[in-house]
Amino acid sequence: MSSEASSGEQFSTTTVSSVAVQAGNSRIVIAILKSGKWVQLQLAEAEPNLLEIGSSQDETKKLLQDHEQLLVRLKSLEDQVWDLLREADKTAEENKEQSQVYDAMAETLGDAWDALVIVLEKRRKLLKITAVFFENALEFAIKIDQVEEFLQNSQEFEDVESLKELLQQHEHHTKELLEKSLALLNKSHELTGFIDEFKSDGPNINPELIQGAHSSCLKIDSLLELLQDRRRQLDKYLKHQRQGLKQVLQICQWHHQENQVTSLYKKDLRDYLHKQNLGSSLTENKELLCEHKEMEFKAKEWNFTVGQLKAEALKILLSEDYAEKEHLKLSNQKITLLQEEVCRHMEERKKLLQEASDFFNAANKAFDVLGGIEAYIKLLNEEGLSLPILAMKHEELQGEIKACTTDALQKGKALVGKGDSHSSWLPGIQEMIEYIQKRVDQLTRQCPAYTEFSLKKQQLTASLEDYLKKVSMSIKKISPILTIGMDPGSCLSESERILNKHLELANQAKETSHQLEAAVRIIKEGDEFEPEEMATFSNKAELLNEELKTLSKNISSKLDILKAYVAFLKSAKEVNDDAERLKEFFKSDALHTDNEMENKTVMETAETQWQTVVKKILSTENMGHGFLNLVNMVNENLILKSGNVVGVTKEALDNLNKVKEDLTEIWTTWKLQINQVKSIKQQSWKLKEQFKKTTHSSKILQEALKPATTVDLGSNLHILLDLQKKINQMKPEFQQLSAEVEYMVKLSELLSLKGVPGQENSEKVSELIHLHQKIKDMMTEYDDILNKTVKFHHVKEKMDCLIKSGELEIPETNEVPGDAHQVKLHLTNTLEKHTHIRHLYKLALTLGVDILSAVQKPCCLNVSVKNLQQELATLENDSINWSTKADKYEEELSHNFQYCTTKEEINECYKGLELRESFKDLKKKFNNLKFNYTKKTEKARNLKVLKIQIQQVDMYAEKMQILRKKADNLEKKTTSCVVNQPDGNVGVLMETVRELQKQLNEFGRVVEDYKQNLDLMEHLQQLMEECQYWYEEASATVIRVGKYSAECKTQEAVEILYKQFNKFIQPTVPQQEERIQQFTDLAKRLYGFEEGSKYVEKVVAKHEEVLDSINELCNSLKQLEREIEKDVLKEETPNIECFVEEAIIIQKEQARNKQELYKDVSQEKEEEPNLEIDKLGDSYYLLKRNVVLADTGKYVCIASNEVGEAHCSAFIKVIGDSLSPDAHF
Repeated sequence: MSSEASSGEQFSTTTVSSVAVQAGNSRIVIAILKSGKWVQLQLAEAEPNLLEIGSSQDETKKLLQDHEQLLVRLKSLEDQVWDLLREADKTAEENKEQSQVYDAMAETLGDAWDALVIVLEKRRKLLKITAVFFENALEFAIKIDQVEEFLQNSQEFEDVESLKELLQQHEHHTKELLEKSLALLNKSHELTGFIDEFKSDGPNINPELIQGAHSSCLKIDSLLELLQDRRRQLDKYLKHQRQGLKQVLQICQWHHQENQVTSLYKKDLRDYLHKQNLGSSLTENKELLCEHKEMEFKAKEWNFTVGQLKAEALKILLSEDYAEKEHLKLSNQKITLLQEEVCRHMEERKKLLQEASDFFNAANKAFDVLGGIEAYIKLLNEEGLSLPILAMKHEELQGEIKACTTDALQKGKALVGKGDSHSSWLPGIQEMIEYIQKRVDQLTRQCPAYTEFSLKKQQLTASLEDYLKKVSMSIKKISPILTIGMDPGSCLSESERILNKHLELANQAKETSHQLEAAVRIIKEGDEFEPEEMATFSNKAELLNEELKTLSKNISSKLDILKAYVAFLKSAKEVNDDAERLKEFFKSDALHTDNEMENKTVMETAETQWQTVVKKILSTENMGHGFLNLVNMVNENLILKSGNVVGVTKEALDNLNKVKEDLTEIWTTWKLQINQVKSIKQQSWKLKEQFKKTTHSSKILQEALKPATTVDLGSNLHILLDLQKKINQMKPEFQQLSAEVEYMVKLSELLSLKGVPGQENSEKVSELIHLHQKIKDMMTEYDDILNKTVKFHHVKEKMDCLIKSGELEIPETNEVPGDAHQVKLHLTNTLEKHTHIRHLYKLALTLGVDILSAVQKPCCLNVSVKNLQQELATLENDSINWSTKADKYEEELSHNFQYCTTKEEINECYKGLELRESFKDLKKKFNNLKFNYTKKTEKARNLKVLKIQIQQVDMYAEKMQILRKKADNLEKKTTSCVVNQPDGNVGVLMETVRELQKQLNEFGRVVEDYKQNLDLMEHLQQLMEECQYWYEEASATVIRVGKYSAECKTQEAVEILYKQFNKFIQPTVPQQEERIQQFTDLAKRLYGFEEGSKYVEKVVAKHEEVLDSINELCNSLKQLEREIEKDVLKEETPNIECFVEEAIIIQKEQARNKQELYKDVSQEKEEEPNLEIDKLGDSYYLLKRNVVLADTGKYVCIASNEVGEAHCSAFIKVIGDSLSPDAHF
């Protein structure tokens, strides 16, 4: 076989024949191709694909088994191929001309067969590697199942050893998982590398082969990803569980150490801590102190161990990884409490032992001193000293006894007080205390003189204090009741109640007076013992006596008023009752009888009863008038509502007068009714007889009213009282005459009505009425003048009594008492007494003027007022002189009281220097406030702190104003005190106050200057914050505009952005420059030129920096605008037209790719907000922020459009954590 074709010929390729080989599910078709002299074998079909590896180990094994059979069958065809080659050689020998052709065919056929065999051998190797891969995967999966089963089973442990064994199992499983995972990963890399090599080996790359490689790689990756996901999940669970077990192990170990510590406590410390013996002597106590030092060393070691245990527990508790912490927390608290208890018991034990040691030392010293005192007492008793001297010596010795034993007894009692009934160390201490006390009692009994002396003095002092206390309390109890005015009441029961109350007060005052007298006797007796102390008590007793006298006088005056008032009301009530009974008697029908003798007897009885009642009425009226006179004479402050009492009395008097008139009317009417039984003739005769009798009685009464001599109204009071008594005795007789006159008038009228001629009777009755009226007027005038005169003389007599007692004398105020309370009491009593005296003067003068006015009227009285006028003139002069002296004295007392009060206030200020100390304290606190603020750093003195400082300074300024007002008030009081009562101490204080005011004014200026300085600093801080705010806003705006400028693609967008930026930033620049100028001026004003310039350097530098960034941004925007303009001009050239269509297509494809990519990634971004997409040129980048260790794994990126899809994958391992700056892929 040969061919003559030239080398330039081109031959068509034809399929000569095809061979199909099948084994199981595997099948290949081999096509024999011929092209000219070349013969080629081509794998036309392979079922399954040569790079198909199956989805599991069984499938792979089946594929491998089929492939082995296929190779065996293909091996059987190899002889045929060689036969064919031999035939070709034979043909070539026969046909020498075609020998080159047949040689070429044979050569190419052999090479093709060898290549085919190599491909199929690679296929067999691929399946073997795959089988190993699936075997590794199966082993990995089995191991995963084992670990999952291990994790699912309840992992219990009984002790620490089993827990450690369990942790070892965890580590073993983790190690095996990693080993299986690594083996699988290595085998997967080997397999995928073999597939890639298989796919790319050979001159022609078959698309089906590429597709098969792609499918197999996906299966490998899917299986690998599935197993790795399970492995990662297991690793997570294993890690979590292992961490929990480690925590449990750590806690168990901690509890084991806790048990050891507790056992050590029970072994070494517990018994000792419950030990309470402090020793019964100093030697035993020292031994116990040495033992305690040894135990302190053990306790220190134990505390060190507990401290380590607590530190470890605290570390566990502070860790967030530990979940079960409650039991550990409780155990830690328990061991902490135990440690505190141990420390507390050790300290208490040490303190008790030391206190016991001090006590025993003090006891020994006390015994030494007591021995010396006992010897000295024996020596004193042998000398035979007098009682006062001996008492003084014994007092000194008792003081020494007390002094030397006080320390020991106090320490012993303090020790006993710290124990309870169950404390075992108490008996020894108590026995020592009792022994010391016994020794003290023995020696004290050997010093009886001082005890007797002191006891007597104490008894006197206690008794005196008790008496004075009782007197003072009684006065305080009575005073509030008597201070307010008395309301006698408006009815008898109420008045009697008030009278009984005041009688009880009188008894209390009397009892108090007895107690005060007893106190005075004790004071006199006590002068022998304590003269100075008794002098103090004597002053107090004098003050109490003065108060008690005032109270007693007040009570006596009120009792006089109440007794007179109650007697009057009681008598008025009795008179009203008697009048009512008499009226009932006159109204009785039993009186009308025909028997003249019986009527006469009844009339005599009735007349006697009527006269008795009239006498009682007149007597009661005199009592009422006497009560009114008494009310007018007493002090107005004694009666709370004197007008009501006077009104009640006058109303009662009017009622009595009305009752008297009613009784007279009833009596006359009744008498007429009785006489009606007589004949007219008898009645006329009776009228004549009665007329003669009444006229005669009236003339006798008229003559009796005329005094034999002229009555001198200024004469002795007894004469006037006798005359008044005589007039009062005539009143019942006059009342009888009045009734007879009224009876005669009515009888005359009755006879006239019966027709009896009555001209003569009428004239006689008229004469009798005229005479009666004249007598009535005389008695009224006499009664009025005598009442006023007697009242005048009573007042004058009382004034004379006051003069004799010396109460009207005005003492001189040469010395001012130092006690403000005493001065106040004296002033109050004086004002009350002077008010009463003024009232008496006024009442006497008023009565005298009224008497003179009454006498000057036309009257028939024979009286003389010459002496009375002289007495009134004298009384008026005395009143004026006395009032002048009294006013002056009261003014002096008021000044004295004001002086004493002011002096006490001044003395308090002078002694305590209250204002000065307050000022010093205020100044010290203010300086501390300034210093503390100055110590703070510039950063710490921010605006908030500065405002707080200003508020505090305002508070100090207010306090200073208060002090200044107090100083001004004190200066006014001191000035007034200096003017009224000059005093050396007051003058010194005056200088002190003025000096204080000067210091206050200076301090006020300092505070005000400091406050103004703080206000300026506040303004400076505000300006700084405003500047800083502008810097931040401007810088943020520059950054924001710079970012926006990077996205601008057109000239119009850049121009708009530039205008917006200028519109926002440019108006604020002049404002900021003005603000900086204010800031600079203020800083230089506060800190000076140099310091102020340094202070504003940073602000000015920051301002310039911001201005530079603004200018730089403006320039960059202009530059960007020019660049965009150039790019636009370039795009407008005509060469671009030929690329328009292609560019549009490319842009559409890019847009579609971009949409798909954004679509897929945006879904991930919804789930993972840390993902961002960025584009640089034609490439897209997926950026993931906040990378953590859990992000380690394989990542697959898929991009698709209508043409197809492309994908890529990468296995990424994270090293480090996002919290660390070294975290990277």
